[in-house]
Amino acid sequence: MEHLPPRIELVPKIHGFWCKVLQVTLYGLLTLTPFGVGAWVGYAYNLWIGIAFFLFFTLVSGVVSSKMRIASIPFEQQEMNYSTMAIVKWYVAKNICLH
Repeated sequence: MEHLPPRIELVPKIHGFWCKVLQVTLYGLLTLTPFGVGAWVGYAYNLWIGIAFFLFFTLVSGVVSSKMRIASIPFEQQEMNYSTMAIVKWYVAKNICLH
């Protein structure tokens, strides 16, 4: 018998208003939190401390995104390149909005 290549699943579509709101909220938190916290700390305290907070929260955002990728994307596809929005779509569709 021939060895068939693994089946590739497409990025799921998000259905429902609240699921889409949750998708946009998670995406916004992952992408904008480092900028917001870094800018606020840099303005309120010190520019260098703000840059340090920006870098730290960028690292935290990457770790959270990686955990979301592992928790939701099929094992055969985890090494493929996905944008942050695609990772959030996978996560919301597979773990939160189970339609």
